[in-house]
Formats: sequence, structure tokens, C-alpha cells
Amino acid sequence: VRSCELGICLLTAFTNLFTANNTVAILTVGPVAKEISDKKGLNPKRVASLLDTTSCVVQGMLPYGAQVLIAVSLAGGVTPFDIIKTMYYPVLVGISILVSIVFSKK
Repeated sequence: VRSCELGICLLTAFTNLFTANNTVAILTVGPVAKEISDKKGLNPKRVASLLDTTSCVVQGMLPYGAQVLIAVSLAGGVTPFDIIKTMYYPVLVGISILVSIVFSKK
């Protein structure tokens, strides 16, 4: 079960990494995640949460993501890497996902 949840997170993360779009990542990985959850008996709400949270973590850390590019344009004179190196929230959420997978009760 843990490996399935981790696999869903990795699929979502890599898809978002290459598309730079949360919605596209979720729509692309969603059917695969549904199939995995049906075969392994995972809670659909948990799978949906893992998809959404993982895509948000990756999107928030991309130097070419929309959120970072908007922040750079508003801040003026900074680079995306200046902003990313001070982003603690996405990192903490990512760690929380891993902790949640490792210490789940199943």
C-alpha cells in the first residue's frame, strides 16, 4: 500500500515537473491512480489528496512555474532562484506527505 501511494506521488510529481501545470498533471495521472487504488483497495479520498498535494508541492518549487514567475515580475530585480531558495512551505508540505505515507496505519 505504501509503495502504491509513493508511486502515485512520484507519477504526479514527474508529470507536473514536465508539464508545469497542476491540472494537467492530475488529469493525466488520475486514471492510473484510480486503477491502482481500485486494485489495491486504497481510499479514493486519500488518493485524491495525494494527487492534489503532490502536484501543488512540485508546482510551488518550479523556477518556471506560474506562481514563481508572477512573484518575480512583481518583485522586480530578483531571479526565480532567489525566491525558490527561501520557499519553506512547499518543502515542509512535501515532507508531511512522505511522513503521512510512511506512518499510515495500513
